[in-house]
Amino acid sequence: MEILRMAKIFTIANRKGGVGKTTIATNLAVNLSKKGKTLLVDGDEQKSAYKWNEYRQDKLPSIFVLDNLIDTLESLNNEYDFIVIDVAGRDSTIFREALLVSDTLVVPTQPSLLDLDVLSYMQEKVKIAKQTNENLDAYIAINRASVRTKELNDAIEFVKEFDEFKLLNTVLFERKQFRDAILESKSVTEMSS
Repeated sequence: MEILRMAKIFTIANRKGGVGKTTIATNLAVNLSKKGKTLLVDGDEQKSAYKWNEYRQDKLPSIFVLDNLIDTLESLNNEYDFIVIDVAGRDSTIFREALLVSDTLVVPTQPSLLDLDVLSYMQEKVKIAKQTNENLDAYIAINRASVRTKELNDAIEFVKEFDEFKLLNTVLFERKQFRDAILESKSVTEMSS
């Protein structure tokens, strides 16, 4: 009897652009690929993650999808251990479909008021998705934080108000190495190699 493998699906999403979704998605995909077969799904018209992967020396399996995400993943789900979905910084059908099939949602946010302000919108979408996908775990990742301001502590306190999200313990600080990694089509862990 053949046992069907079911991929663990991660979605990296936020309604706001420029918060580091693609950077987190590509780094997560590379690191998960060391643990099992990983598919990188780009659901953004800009195709940033897909193009990043095309320039890589050690390419990941990757697809670009703008519609019918659920049907597409259903046919691929048993081929992969992990699927990482990077969606555009706006509400879209792909974003909503991704919430319905994902095990884990990671919402990157910068610790500024303009970035944090969209979390109530994101929480509402998570509540709606959980009516269908009750196993969805939702996390907030504070990204591109500055070491020189108190806004990080304020952001951590602000995020505690959202009961649909868990705050990831790791804070990602603004580092040039993240930009360099994208330019070289690598993850930050590959930069020394």
